[in-house]
Amino acid sequence: MQRRLGTIDGLRGLAAFSVAWFHFTNGGTLLPDGWLKASGHYGWVGVEMFFVISGFIIPYSLYRSGYRSSDFGFFLIKRIARLDPPYFADILLVIALSYLVALAPGFHGEWPHYTWTQLLCHVGYINSIVGKPWVNVVFWSLGIEFQYYVTIGVLFPLLVNRRRTVRFGFLAVLMLAAILVRHSSLVFCWFPLFAAGILTFQRKVNLISTRTLLAGLAATGAVCWFLHGHLISIVVVATALTIQFVHIPTSRLTNLGLISYSLYLLHVPIGGKIVNIGTRFAHTLPAQVLVLAAAVAGSIFASILLYRLVELPSQRLSSSIRYRSSHAEPESAPALLVAERLSNPTDVMPHATVQ
Repeated sequence: MQRRLGTIDGLRGLAAFSVAWFHFTNGGTLLPDGWLKASGHYGWVGVEMFFVISGFIIPYSLYRSGYRSSDFGFFLIKRIARLDPPYFADILLVIALSYLVALAPGFHGEWPHYTWTQLLCHVGYINSIVGKPWVNVVFWSLGIEFQYYVTIGVLFPLLVNRRRTVRFGFLAVLMLAAILVRHSSLVFCWFPLFAAGILTFQRKVNLISTRTLLAGLAATGAVCWFLHGHLISIVVVATALTIQFVHIPTSRLTNLGLISYSLYLLHVPIGGKIVNIGTRFAHTLPAQVLVLAAAVAGSIFASILLYRLVELPSQRLSSSIRYRSSHAEPESAPALLVAERLSNPTDVMPHATVQ
């Protein structure tokens, strides 16, 4: 008997919508200062929520799949098959829209310019590292997520080692690396956020007790506070506690989590364009609310299309790739999709199930 993890879907949907609402309300000049603009002021923390979710869901899926270090190559192939098709589709869409807008009558901005080096860096999610601009501003978090996947794929055995000292020592090293290496384009300074999800995973599979989980979250929260401030610390701990202790039943609201990756990818090129166009004409509060509603509706509609036409087939392709060394019971397609969400992103990343 399988069921979706409604809590994970709900958190993903909330995270994606929060980031979109932040960009719609605070990313341009549509709204004057006031309650409507303030409603999205902190929506950017949805990215940090995605990091915690990935911290939980990736090792949880690897654990249930019987993953071993020798499966690392297959793990990366599965990740690429899952994430890259929607990602590349979004890149093509962004480029196409930028030229279409430039050709529109009355356009007064700069003609879009992309270099082959800039575009090729997207293949390895390394734009932030090499100093090349992303074609979509939200892609920076996908680069962090990909670095996390590589780290977990290599070091996963340390997370599930039978010796407590090994597991705790590994997490302690992550915290130390976060403090010593603070470059925001590298995964190190974001380790405490992923670690909060990892601790929740360890509790879910009974590798640690509830008391240890709470103590660990207190420690990771303190490091987050030191590195990123109190707001991110609170969001990180709250997200991890929600995953562990809150049960949200599957409903139409949690279904937003199914398209969260597509929504994360598309809300800037689709919803952002609607907001930019609306800024020219919406000078009253009712008109501004209408523009925001159109941006949300347009982004969700486009996300459903991307999900059905590109993301869902990529999920199925990823699910068809099995780990050779796995001795676990064969997974069903829905179960395997636990690992194939990203918020991200940033995993940025549909049906999460447990058996």
